[in-house]
Amino acid sequence: MGLERLDLSEEKEKPYLPIYILTIIIITISLTSLRIIFYIFEDDLSDSFFIELLIRNRDLNFKTNYNLMDNGLLHYYEKNALVDDKALYLYFWYFIFYPFHIIPLEISIYIWDLLRLVTTIFIAIKIKRIINNNRDLIFFFLFSGIGYFADMYLNNTNWLIQLLLYESYIQLEKKNKIFSGILFTFCTFKLPLVIFPFILILTKKIKGKDLLYYFLPFFLICMPYIIFPDYFSVMVSNWLQSIESTSGFSIVSLFLTSWRLIQPAQLMFVSVIIVIILLNIKNESEKSGIRSLLYVSVSILWVLIWLLFLGLALFL
Repeated sequence: MGLERLDLSEEKEKPYLPIYILTIIIITISLTSLRIIFYIFEDDLSDSFFIELLIRNRDLNFKTNYNLMDNGLLHYYEKNALVDDKALYLYFWYFIFYPFHIIPLEISIYIWDLLRLVTTIFIAIKIKRIINNNRDLIFFFLFSGIGYFADMYLNNTNWLIQLLLYESYIQLEKKNKIFSGILFTFCTFKLPLVIFPFILILTKKIKGKDLLYYFLPFFLICMPYIIFPDYFSVMVSNWLQSIESTSGFSIVSLFLTSWRLIQPAQLMFVSVIIVIILLNIKNESEKSGIRSLLYVSVSILWVLIWLLFLGLALFL
């Protein structure tokens, strides 16, 4: 499979691409406007626990990342009193995010919104370079759209991972394994993304020996953890504390635990990984069954999240 463009008529393209792009534009405008409304009327709205919960969590991840940067690189994993939280990403995230930290929060947060919108539209237009099936295209747009909403509400980093994974795969298709490995390395500031090269092996896009192109840059960028083992141990300690941080059986704890486990915002980059898997399944009946299972699974999880969300709105 090369980079040849999908042979679709203009009529067949219309139901998918414009609707998806229009959807993410509407989401962007709506949630950006909601942020402004929350800022203006925060004191009046906070009487309701549910509304206060919405206000408190709006842009939560961006603000947390922004404030954790105040620790500086050497103390990056120490607890930040301002947000009562600790860093979880690999240290080189500090350098990726630094340009946004030196800009005032009130400006950088909107630049982040704009970059998410632009890169998501870019991928939507270019994704047909690797997708040759309309059903897979719909799958990608649907799951990416769900992820986009959650990612923008929390102002998370998953849109950036989606871009890096997509471009890494494109470079692999161009036989540029070195650049593909470098792009992969940058997206591993969320460590679970190390599974990506193994997915490429599973789908027979690379061989075992090609792992060198992906894990050598990753090893080099993680050298500081070997040179400063205490730095590494503090980061791991933060991970363990994060896993244990949510306890209890209240509806709020249940909602927060479900959100952490499922993390719909991650569907932005998970959709890229799943599409790559689907594209490389030759048996059409197996592909259809896997696709249906994925649709049903994600749909059930998403419905459960909104039921919990509705429960918060009605009973708290």
